[in-house]
Amino acid sequence: MVTAEEVVARREEITRSPDLSALHAHLRERAAPLLARLPPLPDAKALLSSDGGFCPDDGAMLAFDPWSPAKHRCPRCGNVVTGERHDRNWARFQHLWLAERAAHLATLAAVGDDGPAARRASEILRAYAARYWRYPNRDNVLGPSRLFFSTYLESIWIGHYLSAAVLLRAAGMLDDDTTRGVTQVADEAANLIGDFDEGFSNRQTWNNAGLAAIATWFEDEDLARRAIEGPTGLLEHLLRGFGRDGMWYEGENYHLFALRALLTGAVWARHAGVDVFAERQLSTRLQAALLAPPLTALPDFTFPARKDARFGVSLAQPAYVELWEVGLARLGERRAGSGAPRLESWLAALYRSAVMKPELFESYLHDAPLEPPPAPRSPSRTALSWWALLFMSPALSADAPAWSPGSVLLDSHGLAVLRAGGRYVSLECGRYGGGHGHPDRLHLTMHAGGAHWLADPGTGAYTSRDLFWYRSTLAHNAPRLDRASQPEGDATCDAFDSAGEWAWVRGRYGEIVRTVISGPAYLLDVVELASRTDHTVELPWHFSGAGDVGGGRGTWTSADLADES
Repeated sequence: MVTAEEVVARREEITRSPDLSALHAHLRERAAPLLARLPPLPDAKALLSSDGGFCPDDGAMLAFDPWSPAKHRCPRCGNVVTGERHDRNWARFQHLWLAERAAHLATLAAVGDDGPAARRASEILRAYAARYWRYPNRDNVLGPSRLFFSTYLESIWIGHYLSAAVLLRAAGMLDDDTTRGVTQVADEAANLIGDFDEGFSNRQTWNNAGLAAIATWFEDEDLARRAIEGPTGLLEHLLRGFGRDGMWYEGENYHLFALRALLTGAVWARHAGVDVFAERQLSTRLQAALLAPPLTALPDFTFPARKDARFGVSLAQPAYVELWEVGLARLGERRAGSGAPRLESWLAALYRSAVMKPELFESYLHDAPLEPPPAPRSPSRTALSWWALLFMSPALSADAPAWSPGSVLLDSHGLAVLRAGGRYVSLECGRYGGGHGHPDRLHLTMHAGGAHWLADPGTGAYTSRDLFWYRSTLAHNAPRLDRASQPEGDATCDAFDSAGEWAWVRGRYGEIVRTVISGPAYLLDVVELASRTDHTVELPWHFSGAGDVGGGRGTWTSADLADES
């Protein structure tokens, strides 16, 4: 994570930087309740169920309160519910939150010589060392785990857990008993995570980061080589999971999840002698990965809900802002041709114009508990987490040019974005997207005049029956043949061009061709079928406003569809 020399250097940077000093003060304030009393540790491992964590009356997700292990409030109706399944859903976030808080406290201890923070961080480390083997390795969904139901969550957890230990050790604040306990936990976690390789899943990127952290703790060169340079290691994920245009093959949602894991793993990889930002091929791909979500962002600073993504999630979430802050800091060290100026422009636009409702993320729980229900707010670089305090730049450039992404084709991903003024239009070609893909080839998205006219619905909860609707062609603005969802397959982008206020794209999926032309005053959408046999072609348009069919022989008929429900 960091060395003793890097801790000393960072202390000096924090003293000189108004932003870092303000962030340090924010982290001390957030730590006050933790210093007052030790939060409760879950008695059980986490459990994934269809009802745990959801209000039985209205189906809303229950609020996560790290100080309330047995009473869980519904933010929609206000009811408080109890029960083992809700408690074990709470445990999922609590285990992650506690490990993150240990790293948070250890950061304060290291950069501020904070004795009480060091003692509380050590107490959390020892508490888990004493009870880690009490949590059974069963009731799992995706791979072995003691604390959770999936291996990738164990990997996120061990990364924070070991970050706390390494920071305390670098500051000379880790005693021998705590060291022995951490070592025992890390050894068992290595066995669990190492036994479950998920290939090129976004989750494996976290498994690699977790193994890289464990390798750093043990100074294990063989484990480090596997996690970083192995056939499904961090470097292969960077070069194969993220395409030439930088986008992760499963879309923006999983792109952001995998990118945080990759940047986390890159921090650990430095200690194994692998600097992802120093090698040209790797740094070029990482630069593209950092820029891909800004290039495809909607005008309201949300990311499109493509494939299995939640709808309407802001890119101004602190969990995402930290990606660009940390990435910019590392790219900025090698500024020539690094893409750092574009990231500075993007961050300036986020801080100046974006608003967001804070969301709950497995990989980022710094803002929890979210009580009372949070109102939309603007992001701030002085209200991020311990990770940003350690790694982001002391200040952003004051003269970054205005953010202006324009029309763009993400070539390897097959996504074309056509921009004209405040209008955003995209056509989805490219790969299906693996297990998180949808039968939505040639889907059309449009956002204009502050309204999301034609949206991709994304995906709700994986445990809900609505998932069958989200994963149908009819749920999208995409063509289907003969009243059936598209069979799994890829689409191609045959042509793309952009000049001034005009841009156009032509995509092909099987026998269907879709051409979209964007001009300053209008949008033209043409769908063509070339076939030797008769077919029924349906083109759903899910308007957020009123639709009208006029001219020629077209009619508009309101009706219910019996399929895809």
